[in-house]
Amino acid sequence: MKISFFNDYIRESSRNAIRVREDESLNTPGILPKIPGCFYYLFGKPIETRGRYESLKDRENANKLYSQVKSGVESCIAYLLKKQEEDPYRRIFDRTVHRALHSPLHEIPTFEL
Repeated sequence: MKISFFNDYIRESSRNAIRVREDESLNTPGILPKIPGCFYYLFGKPIETRGRYESLKDRENANKLYSQVKSGVESCIAYLLKKQEEDPYRRIFDRTVHRALHSPLHEIPTFEL
């Protein structure tokens, strides 16, 4: 609705739509493709759960393990979000230009851990 051409088109096409109330408006969803970016992932420290089945039946032990897993995931996400903001090759245009001018095709520019 923010793009005037589409806003006018939607208003015109919904003019004859059946309405229950006078103040209703018909909004047709639109889909615009997103330009692909980088996919950031990080494998955190493994958490050993083998042999802990019986101890995890206790709610307190299960909550401790949950807190450990949650903390690990949150720290990985925070780290990746920080690195994503600092990544000069995050956008496809910047990455493509850098690859065309500076790096072989088998190498992809990225940040250092």
